[in-house]
Amino acid sequence: MQPAITSLVDFRLATAGASTLALAKNMIPIKMIFRSLAAVVIFAALAGCTKKEMRQDSSSMEPTIKRGEVISVDLKAYSGTGPIRWDVVVFESPVAGGGHWASRVVGLPGETIDIRSGTVVIDGKEETLPPRLSFGGYKLPESDLASSAPGPVTFPFKIPAGSYFVLGDNVSNALDSRYWGGLHGSKIIGKVPGK
Repeated sequence: MQPAITSLVDFRLATAGASTLALAKNMIPIKMIFRSLAAVVIFAALAGCTKKEMRQDSSSMEPTIKRGEVISVDLKAYSGTGPIRWDVVVFESPVAGGGHWASRVVGLPGETIDIRSGTVVIDGKEETLPPRLSFGGYKLPESDLASSAPGPVTFPFKIPAGSYFVLGDNVSNALDSRYWGGLHGSKIIGKVPGK
């Protein structure tokens, strides 16, 4: 009894000669191997694009991230969601020629932030700061980048929609949102996990 013919491929195999049938049977595993290999290569390429290493070139995030330290940035951390308060993010500098910077998210879109007497007040409520973030006297860093920033913000500061207020953990020596205002979410590249 002959097997049922259920497709054009089955029909061609059923009517082909013995040598064609052997060749066709050998081609199926080769195609499966090729497709599997292609899927693995594509997956590996995409998975490799989820992390990036970067060197911290300033002391603005000390003691959390030391000057010269290489950090890993999760590029997919905010796919479909935005940062939350206290995340350490890497972003495109809002100051011309600044490259990529790292800072801590303190204020979220639409909130009103006030920094006074070493405290952070958000929407009228004093926030408990993470242990690594402490306030001293704020002094604008001396650099060419600082001279191209727009100037200190006035507190209380209303964070624009779609923007975040970020601070360097080394607040006495960081060029951050206190000087150039809200950081638009589109400038955020990723998150520094575990910081």
